[in-house]
Amino acid sequence: MKYHLFEDKKFNLKFDFTVQELEDFVELWKGDISAENIAKKMSRKPLEMGLLIIDRAEMGLIKQRPKGINGL
Repeated sequence: MKYHLFEDKKFNLKFDFTVQELEDFVELWKGDISAENIAKKMSRKPLEMGLLIIDRAEMGLIKQRPKGINGL
């Protein structure tokens, strides 16, 4: 048996983002907005934002910030 991350229905995560959502995310990230507040502004779950941050960082599309995911 294999374990699949976030397979449990309790997570109910959306793994897709529109081009506009990705652009909005990058602007908010550059604006030093916390990951929690980005999730609120984008009406997404904090876990979805955390995964997007990891994805974008691993691809080199966002830069590390002095206060990390907490922003200002």
